[in-house]
Amino acid sequence: MPKHLKKDRPRNAPNKPGRVDVAEELAEEDDASVCSNISDATSIYDEVEAGLQTGSSVILSSENLDEKLDSAIEGLRNKDLKTRESALRTIQVLFCQKYLPEAVANRSENLIEQLVACLKKGSESEGKLAAIVASLFCVQLGESNDELFIKFREAIMPILRDETKSPSLRTSYAQAIGIICFIACEEISSTFDLMKSLETIFSKSYLLHDKTPPIVTHDLQELHTAALASWRLLFTTMPSSHAHDLIRLYAPEKIPGLIESSDADLRNQAGETIAVLYEIAREINSIFADPSESLLITLDKKANESVKYKGKKEKRVQRATFREIYNSFEEGTNPDITIKFAREVLEISSWTSRLYYNDFSNLLGAGMNVHLKENGFLRSVFNLDDAAAGDKQQAKGNRFERQLANKAAFKLRTQALQKTRDNKVTRIRHED
Repeated sequence: MPKHLKKDRPRNAPNKPGRVDVAEELAEEDDASVCSNISDATSIYDEVEAGLQTGSSVILSSENLDEKLDSAIEGLRNKDLKTRESALRTIQVLFCQKYLPEAVANRSENLIEQLVACLKKGSESEGKLAAIVASLFCVQLGESNDELFIKFREAIMPILRDETKSPSLRTSYAQAIGIICFIACEEISSTFDLMKSLETIFSKSYLLHDKTPPIVTHDLQELHTAALASWRLLFTTMPSSHAHDLIRLYAPEKIPGLIESSDADLRNQAGETIAVLYEIAREINSIFADPSESLLITLDKKANESVKYKGKKEKRVQRATFREIYNSFEEGTNPDITIKFAREVLEISSWTSRLYYNDFSNLLGAGMNVHLKENGFLRSVFNLDDAAAGDKQQAKGNRFERQLANKAAFKLRTQALQKTRDNKVTRIRHED
């Protein structure tokens, strides 16, 4: 069973400002998702995905997908770097555009062995591709597997911690380990330890003692942004007791300090992290559920900032992001996003659900709608019923009724999962 089904509080997905462009691309497909009210950002995977357009159409036009996959896995064993990179691109496109759980499970040992080898080599282009494919591999399997998580962690973390490695490569590894842990790691302690490692990375953008942001290169700011995004994703899996402690430590000053970063993406990610922290704080009735007056002033300032040295797009995205966050505190509003795919509708009405949607759509790209329809793991993340049940539900009620039903379902599910996870934590403590 996927880890998030056994943990405290699954929801739906927040995002880096920026999924409108992706939504428009998806709308051009026959069964594409249609999104409203999602801002527009660039995935850290876009650089690698840019070279896949030609290969994608070739693979999708073939009926011999198993043969394509076998050939690509064999290519990963090749000593030639270009051959391995080509094989990784092929697997990436296959895993994005098709849901192949049986084929992947039957070849999992070979895939894990070769992906771990590619990750450990540490070359930039190969490593970045391998990080994406390892994430997609876990999405295809869609189940908890601590042994799998440990293998990928041992390949990824030494390079992620190595400050002599390329920041771009470390950025891809930071993003990948978050997705892999979210899906495959069952142990709370392992997730918690990984969050500490990720914080060690993005803490280098914390405010200095004089309350000014440190001077950090753009490449390292991208790394800090990716580490923060993975930290936030894993935070949503924490049981109530752990979530309460993390909110107490990070919500008052540490994460809000990142809002003052000179990097636009890091500022916006920090803002959305604050929204997720306080959303979960309210859900678990934390005493830290109310933001400070100084934080509200900062959010309002960022929502209305107009400085000449920032570009128009940067200012527009920042204003929209922080205006929405500020309104969620002052007016109690939530994200209101509708994703239509095939004959189903996904209503996203929380910051956490928006986080999930954007993280997985950044990874899957135009294949997101395929996985929303077919991938049982992804459907469970968003609390989607069976396809047939989804059709009946859509026929029955209007959008408002569906939204109320989704909120009620999430509330009941959260209560049950919270009890299960807290009981497990209690048992672990007694065993210790």
